[in-house]
Amino acid sequence: MRIVNYVSRSDVKRLTDKRSSDDTIIFLSGPTSVKTPLSLLRTKDVIAVNGAADYLLNHNIKPFIYVLTDVRFLKGRRDDFYRFSQGSQFTFVNPDVYWGASQEDKKYLSENCFILKSLYQREKGGLFKKAKFGILSNIYQDLLINVPASKRRRLVGFSKDITLGYCSCHTVAYAAIQIAYTLKYRNIVCSGLDFTGAYTRFYDEGSNPMPSELSNDLLKIIPFFKFMVDKVSDI
Repeated sequence: MRIVNYVSRSDVKRLTDKRSSDDTIIFLSGPTSVKTPLSLLRTKDVIAVNGAADYLLNHNIKPFIYVLTDVRFLKGRRDDFYRFSQGSQFTFVNPDVYWGASQEDKKYLSENCFILKSLYQREKGGLFKKAKFGILSNIYQDLLINVPASKRRRLVGFSKDITLGYCSCHTVAYAAIQIAYTLKYRNIVCSGLDFTGAYTRFYDEGSNPMPSELSNDLLKIIPFFKFMVDKVSDI
């Protein structure tokens, strides 16, 4: 089945026009998310990820956007995904989620969700990839990617325009930030971007938790955030 809902420029314009505030809160899975005042969450556009949307919906807060980039969540908590997606105004998934879905779920995703383009499958560098993204970066100023010549080293990047694709880096937070930037929010606030402690998801407490790989992936994630800080001056 062909992907029919890659996010387009007209989609971005529609989403931008639908914003209800100049600021957005990206509501993530870290334990500190629940410390964000509900009164604040009710006055801002909220981008929710994974199971964090459950907390918002249980407090009568409708996410502006719901983002899922882990196909394991769709397979393991399918009913929750549908509840979170249908309880939000808009939903984004990445190709991993789409291609890993059943035919029935693919139909729902293609008809009801925006599907992000992945700019690369693996983060490893190499001369061919360096040349490819060097050309693309020259053509599209909103595409910031640094690719090492060595295949042993990892590329880093940030997309200012998700219609060109997005840069993945082992955390849905980074995808959500690129979505928020594309929609021209004045301030982007991350709630629950916890890179310390046990790396647990607050909504998994007392249940059958999905395994967290954050502790293993942290050294792959941090360079992307450093790149973003260094290269995206207006974020």
